[in-house]
Amino acid sequence: MKKNWCATKIRKLIRNIAVEKKTLTKLLVIYLGGFAVPILSAAATVPSVADEGFSMSRMGGHQYGTNGIGVWTSGRVRVGLSDTIQTEFNGAGIIENQLTSEDVKQARDIHRQLCEIADSKPATDMKRIDPPTVYSASCVQNGKKTVYQGRIDELPRELCFLMDSFYLRTRDSYARDGRAIAKLDVSVESIVRQRDGFQISVKFINSGDYPMITLPPDHWSGVWGEDLIWIHGQSADGKHKWNVDLSALPLINKADFPGDTVTIPPRSSVTYKFLTLPDEKLIAGIYSFEAQVFMSVGAEDGPVASMGKVDFHSDRTKPTRVTFDRDYPSTPQEWKDFEARKAKEVSFLMPGATVAESGYYRAASIAGTRDQFVRKFEQGTAAPDLDFQRWDRWEWEADLARATVCKPGETCPREGRWILRAKDYSYGSKGDLTYPQHQQLFRMGEQSRSIDVANVDGSRLFWEWLSA
Repeated sequence: MKKNWCATKIRKLIRNIAVEKKTLTKLLVIYLGGFAVPILSAAATVPSVADEGFSMSRMGGHQYGTNGIGVWTSGRVRVGLSDTIQTEFNGAGIIENQLTSEDVKQARDIHRQLCEIADSKPATDMKRIDPPTVYSASCVQNGKKTVYQGRIDELPRELCFLMDSFYLRTRDSYARDGRAIAKLDVSVESIVRQRDGFQISVKFINSGDYPMITLPPDHWSGVWGEDLIWIHGQSADGKHKWNVDLSALPLINKADFPGDTVTIPPRSSVTYKFLTLPDEKLIAGIYSFEAQVFMSVGAEDGPVASMGKVDFHSDRTKPTRVTFDRDYPSTPQEWKDFEARKAKEVSFLMPGATVAESGYYRAASIAGTRDQFVRKFEQGTAAPDLDFQRWDRWEWEADLARATVCKPGETCPREGRWILRAKDYSYGSKGDLTYPQHQQLFRMGEQSRSIDVANVDGSRLFWEWLSA
């Protein structure tokens, strides 16, 4: 029952993070362990005057994570980073640090001005900025503590610009060497070639002080705007890449995660294992891999409870290096599986259409009949005309990396059925000659047979591939 409740809570965080100003500010205050709702015991045990301060957050629409800061006039600062996918910061979480004396002075000045103008609400000449940057200020006046909330573009221009500058500098400076209150990281642990594909192990590390509840990746939809996990690899020379979407794939080690949610304890980690195949050809070499994640994080209480949607990447200064000692595909079975999968993915072509994917294409009819031979099409060219009495469209059949013809006695470039043919150079010829009585099954790498045909010069003979 408890696991189902947690799963429901996390899913609601994905779908229903509110965008109204009041709710957003509440979320910010809870997330940073701040002023209106001091969740953390460290914040709750200090004197009330020491709890004075303010928090700020860039909303960003909440499609993904939101970043913010919480500042105490005592000099303590917390940086909340949920949206780091386009920054150098790796992971997502809440980092605590101590302001420099100069920044303490400026923070107190900002706090003083917020408290002074909170009741008077002077007019502003600022234009409304969406998505907004919101603030929450905790002020003690006449011994009474009051919390004020609003948008910084509703403040006087000078104060608005001062707060914006302070936010950017504080967010970028104090997350670098502070202490992690809550922190979730990801890394590509390993990529190992298996008989049926590549096993990719991805580790999620909780280096903070609180447990984190997440959905296991096989529950993720893989739909843009929801939970995603991507692996990006690049060869050492930068010429080749392998990008993998692991979202919603089955887990090899599902037995380790039988429930609807996964709890990652503090200072601990979990590793998910997937089996997948490259969508494109993979060239042998040394590759560097990193991970990018869009996901939901929750908890029953504490600052993690309101982290909600986060997006982040692995440590780019420490990529995982993997050596692939041979290409993919390279074995006959790998080629067969690769081309069979791709044939289902590449859209068919109508005559005159621009070829988006190079390959060998076969003329086909909607009735299911297909031409005997394939034709080579290059990307960017126009698909040729068809005999519409027989065919309706062109369908992708095979990759250009392996030829579909070979001379007798040569090594066969691909596995399957082959038929003997002869070049016909005579005037008025309608095409090469075919000898249906000479068909042969060849394995990739096998030497093709030499056959004598009466009244035909052997130099004109060749084998042509029919199908796998």
